[in-house]
Amino acid sequence: MSSKTIFKRIALVAVTALGASVLSVAPAYAGALTDDVLVIGANSTTGAAINSAADDTIKSIGLLASGGSGTTQTATLLSSGTLVVGTATSGSNYGIFSVVGGSITASQGATVDTSSAAAVTASGSAGATLSIKPNSGVTSMTVNYYLGTSATVPGTLTGKVIATITPTNAYGVVSAATSTAYFGTAASTSSDTATTDATLSNYSKVNDSVIEGTLTLADAYENTVATGTGLITAAVSACAVVNLETSAGTIAAGSNASDFSTHTQAANYFSVAQKTSGVPCAFTLTLKYNDTVLATKSGLISGEVATVTVTSPKIGKAGDSANAAAATIAYADAIGTTLYPTSGTTSVSSTLNAIVLGLSVGTYPVSGTPGAITMNCGSAALGTVKGLQVQHLNASGTVVKSNTWDSGCADVPYTVVAGFDKASYTPGSIATLTLTFKDRYGNTANAYDAIGANSAGTILTVTGGPSAAAITPIAAGDKPSGVTGAKTYQYVVGTTEGDYIAVIVPTEIQENTTARGVTTANISLPYSVKSSSTAVSNADVLKSIVALIASINKQIQALQKLILKR
Repeated sequence: MSSKTIFKRIALVAVTALGASVLSVAPAYAGALTDDVLVIGANSTTGAAINSAADDTIKSIGLLASGGSGTTQTATLLSSGTLVVGTATSGSNYGIFSVVGGSITASQGATVDTSSAAAVTASGSAGATLSIKPNSGVTSMTVNYYLGTSATVPGTLTGKVIATITPTNAYGVVSAATSTAYFGTAASTSSDTATTDATLSNYSKVNDSVIEGTLTLADAYENTVATGTGLITAAVSACAVVNLETSAGTIAAGSNASDFSTHTQAANYFSVAQKTSGVPCAFTLTLKYNDTVLATKSGLISGEVATVTVTSPKIGKAGDSANAAAATIAYADAIGTTLYPTSGTTSVSSTLNAIVLGLSVGTYPVSGTPGAITMNCGSAALGTVKGLQVQHLNASGTVVKSNTWDSGCADVPYTVVAGFDKASYTPGSIATLTLTFKDRYGNTANAYDAIGANSAGTILTVTGGPSAAAITPIAAGDKPSGVTGAKTYQYVVGTTEGDYIAVIVPTEIQENTTARGVTTANISLPYSVKSSSTAVSNADVLKSIVALIASINKQIQALQKLILKR
């Protein structure tokens, strides 16, 4: 028999149905759960048929909280209280109770062995109800329930309650540890959760938005507290205003930096808005019950656009009215929060001329993707344009200008200069090759025409180079980068020392110049591979020995001549 069949639910606990009679200050046994008989090991599908043949009106005393099911039930009980557990009919089986840390003081429908704190239900019993008191000084008490075919041998453990024993009654007293404050939509008592609270869009919103949430009051045992004599207060940073409400739904913006409400229900709702439209606000919200802080939460409402930043410009292609991604564009408010406008940016006309005819935002930025500037290049005039700029118009009417940048328009790549970053490399090290392109007028080549492939499909190549396998190989469709007209490639040089020559075959350049009756030769780049080791080789040692012998022979001959003269 599964634990799900044996125990469907804790039948008589209804935390959300606590009535208005629950107060924040309670006498010793006030505030017991509404129907506080814990169903343990029941095989009733409803859990309601507890000892139906006997008086089942007996209730726990001082039961402060309960939860779980089957063999994982929990409870919190006053040390002076009594826990009542019940089981529905056991059919043809026997039910055996055992208690650790407590004693059975009364029973209905079961035979109790007071010496061992155990009880047994008869075969075919209609069920049983037991009253159990914790032993003096214990902090925990466990009730086990076994279902089997013997009155003396425990069967399967189908129910278990571990009760925490406490000398203090905090039932109905608001606790900061268990009360919750969640950002969300404040649509209902259950709409705001830890998940909605962790959702970025609920605590970080755009200009003129309202952030909402729910504050739920609970006692130390996680029972919601419906009413009390305390005062709920909310306060926010100086840049914001706050509002407390008792009704779910859309929570209107407040008008002050603080608000308060009497404690008339468990769920209370709050909203936070900017104090001044257009001004960004990174706020801290503090929620209190009387003088006790229940929660401190942070949120953000962004302002209007305060900065426009254009980066990564490119040289445009002459005669192309729609050079896409000619630069990237980003927006932020006065405190640096990234913004995502969808319109309102135009070029500043004073920076335009016959070369760059116009600038516009091709795509506005979205989360994770920067925006892109589109540039309109004239067909006749080529060259660099300094001080290009765009401006953004906010809904409030304020105008924000971007930084300025230099760019321009140029023809196709026509000449190329090549160079390695070093003249000599150690074996196996990395060499960087830089190719810099210009158009036929001497301008930096545009970043849109390919440098690595011609119409025949062949690509720019390096022969006799540092290594056959490049780290960043030359590929069809490669283009110059940014406004430099350059493109870099990396290679691992060989391990054999010596002097080498790399040959650059600029196929695209050669095709462009041939079309105008000019021949462009391949480029030869010398480089060396030399070890950086200071060790002396055998060849060097032999060479030195030979030189030393020759020197000694010369000295001997000179000495002989001197002796003969005498």
